[in-house]
Amino acid sequence: MADHYLKRELYELIQRDAQSFDFLQEATLDGIWFWDVEHPEHEWMSDRFWTMMGYDPGEKQPFASEWQALMHPDDLKSVYQVLEKHFADPAFPFDQVVRYTHQDGSLLWIRCRGLAIRDDQGRPVRMLGAHTDLTPVKQVQTVLEARTRDLARIARAMENAQEGIIITDAQARILSVNRAFTQITGYTAREAVGSTPNMLKSGHHDGDFYHAMWQSILHTGTWQGEIRNRRKNGEEYPQWTTISRVPGEDGENDYVAVFSDLTDKKQAEERIAFLAHYDPLTGLPNRHLLMDRLNQALAYHHRQGLHLAVITLDIDDFVIINERLGHQAGDLMLCQIATRLQSALREADTVSRLGGDEFVIIVHSLMDPEQIHAVTRKLSASFVQPMPGEDGHGDVSLTASMGIAFSIPEVDADTLLRHSHQAMYLAKQKSRGACHIFDSSHARTIDMLREQRQRISLGMKQGEFLLFYQPKVDLRSGWIKGVEALIRWKHPEQGILPPAAFLPQIIDTDLEFQIGDWVLAEALHQMNAWKLNGRSISVSVNVSATHLLQAGFANKLADMLLTYPRLAPGDLEIEILESAAVEDWEMASLAMQDCRALGVRFALDDFGTGYSSLIHLRRLALDTLKIDKGFVADMLDDPEDFSIVESVVSLAISFQLEAIAEGVETERHARVLMKMGCPVVQGYGIARPMEADRIIPWIEDWEQSGLWKTLQQKKSG
Repeated sequence: MADHYLKRELYELIQRDAQSFDFLQEATLDGIWFWDVEHPEHEWMSDRFWTMMGYDPGEKQPFASEWQALMHPDDLKSVYQVLEKHFADPAFPFDQVVRYTHQDGSLLWIRCRGLAIRDDQGRPVRMLGAHTDLTPVKQVQTVLEARTRDLARIARAMENAQEGIIITDAQARILSVNRAFTQITGYTAREAVGSTPNMLKSGHHDGDFYHAMWQSILHTGTWQGEIRNRRKNGEEYPQWTTISRVPGEDGENDYVAVFSDLTDKKQAEERIAFLAHYDPLTGLPNRHLLMDRLNQALAYHHRQGLHLAVITLDIDDFVIINERLGHQAGDLMLCQIATRLQSALREADTVSRLGGDEFVIIVHSLMDPEQIHAVTRKLSASFVQPMPGEDGHGDVSLTASMGIAFSIPEVDADTLLRHSHQAMYLAKQKSRGACHIFDSSHARTIDMLREQRQRISLGMKQGEFLLFYQPKVDLRSGWIKGVEALIRWKHPEQGILPPAAFLPQIIDTDLEFQIGDWVLAEALHQMNAWKLNGRSISVSVNVSATHLLQAGFANKLADMLLTYPRLAPGDLEIEILESAAVEDWEMASLAMQDCRALGVRFALDDFGTGYSSLIHLRRLALDTLKIDKGFVADMLDDPEDFSIVESVVSLAISFQLEAIAEGVETERHARVLMKMGCPVVQGYGIARPMEADRIIPWIEDWEQSGLWKTLQQKKSG
């Protein structure tokens, strides 16, 4: 009855017959509803509303009030609130988007609109309205909003990327660039957009280069490589570029170029390449380049039947000059000495600096060994004229001791160099400025060396050797990164001797391997003792290149580690000298990989003094670069050393290695290194090497009141 009554009323309102109203229901996509306000139980929903909800109208029409159960509870409350406002104020529209539940459980967004029909007194007596399904619109809107958010994220990522980005159309017109593009090239976005990337051309590459580049892009969709471009200020710079083709919906292709400035990397590579072959102070060849030239020269001279001489020249008492005038003045004199030595020799001869005040000279093409005396007189004459002092210190007179070794068929480059060193030591024992020629038949020299080795062997058997430990710390957190094990000889007559007093005598002998094995075993034993005492302290151990390459080294190390199951293999770090004469880097890399398989870490010690190249750094399984203490100690006064330290820190970061600075002596050293990004340090400014039983008390004191505390307080202050 209610349905018939309401339908009749509706007919009267629209002044149409029933047939017309039925047609209206079928023609419109909206669901029509009618409600008698004075009789709330009288409500009617058109068939279209129920089909919109997924129901059969024939089943649902008698239960029209069920529409309320289909609406979201929060929206139903809102509908009644808006309805009350509409009843109270005709100007307030009844128009809301609400949520309904479809028969299949999905959510529908329905726009519900209505208008109150009022009596003569303005009171609402009936409501007529319609439901419109907005779900497809909402779905499109949701997709568009998601795409808009994605595009905003892409735009933010592009703008904040460290790499320069250029987007062009199919005609190579620039559509967009990011902030890094401006920072790298100097061109603003306004200057770039609408132009082409040709604005960056330097003229360095020819047409064939660009033809090959575009052929790759067209055939494979991408190209990457190094390009030399030009900034707005005219400066050329190298950049690594990746260009990708992006197909468009209209069939046209866009192109995206992502590039990074290689200037800093190239400078670092050039610096490392220079350090790999030349002494950074004097510019003379270093050990690596010296040995390369010496090997080539020996092969040539043997074929030609000529003589070759190697002279090791050492400045007498140069350490006193450094102590009296300072390292800066000493470095200046070393540069002057290098210049004088080069002037005293022929262009074909080689002058190199191996470090400190030691120079090695290769004298080529001697018809007669006696000719060497004329060479040594010219070298000695280089020191006759005093060296000018610095800052009013006056002239300084120097002398140099020289050791000479001649090439013979059965002697290789390493042995020849060692002979010249031995001759130089004998020259120093004579007097200042003396010269000594190595005599392989000189029995006393050989006997002395044999006696020294026997005494070292006896010391091993009698337990005269011990390990000192020098802490390595992180200045930011105060964390103890570990300790470095340093061998000492507790000689009964001479007291505590440093490694330099005995290790050179055992190079390339079985003693070198015996002492190396003992150091590893002793370090592991001490690590285990600390572990049992509640302290986990990692230890780094210096291992010579020849020891590392000894057959079965990794297996022997594995057996040692098995002896101490409590220890984590990663707590042991092996340090190898950068300047070590590793002839076969491929073998060294394999040996290191075998050790890394055990969990052991590796550090390259005294980095910057030898001849490592970027290729070696990539091949070697390294964890740490240790910056040579000579550079660190002088970096506050020597811009060259400062630059080297800074370059090595940057290089370590690039290769994802940890940099450790040795030779930190003052708080100022520590602050500067932290600013460089190298907070991990060791040196006398932190702690001197100490015996094992002093390490834990030192750590406890460091944690409470170490230098790192002072640095943190000053930073916060």
